[in-house]
Amino acid sequence: MSEDTTPRIDVLAAEALDMFTASVREIPAQRWDDPSNLQEWTVRELVGHATGSATRVIVLVEDGELWDGPSKPSDWMYDDPATHLSELGIRLRGALPTADLDALRKSPQGEVPLRRALMFPVADLALHSWDLHRSLGESIELPDDLLALSEALVQSVPEPMLRRPGAFGPAQPAPADASRTTKLLAFLGRTVGPSA
Repeated sequence: MSEDTTPRIDVLAAEALDMFTASVREIPAQRWDDPSNLQEWTVRELVGHATGSATRVIVLVEDGELWDGPSKPSDWMYDDPATHLSELGIRLRGALPTADLDALRKSPQGEVPLRRALMFPVADLALHSWDLHRSLGESIELPDDLLALSEALVQSVPEPMLRRPGAFGPAQPAPADASRTTKLLAFLGRTVGPSA
């Protein structure tokens, strides 16, 4: 990915958050407590985790206090997660214009420039948008720019770190004619056969 032909990470952050927020708005009221495509998580818990990733994006941009470990559902998210996500989007758009993408931030790979630190939670939002649709028996393709970001991130992470507990499961089979999105999600441990 070259810097001059690829959208900047700040643009991708807003795009990923918008995509996830739109996906959350489509969840039927009766489906929130259904199992998700991710083992041991309900749809509600999946949304809670990804909303934590959205919060991490904003905290990174604002240079706030980060927490260690994966994002987990919080009490507020059981009330109105779509509204909370929309509010995060407004906050993100307010913080992005003055963000220094070269400033150092904490990440799973140590202190890195903000542009690199944002790759993890931005890709997480994109991938979990796919998970959410999959959990509801739907299929989506990631936008090319977010797909390219996610692929680049996955390629840059050593296999032991990628497959560590709490990260991604073993690669799953994908049809030979599968799309790039399907191949990536299968590589990241998702079952990509016909939706139930």
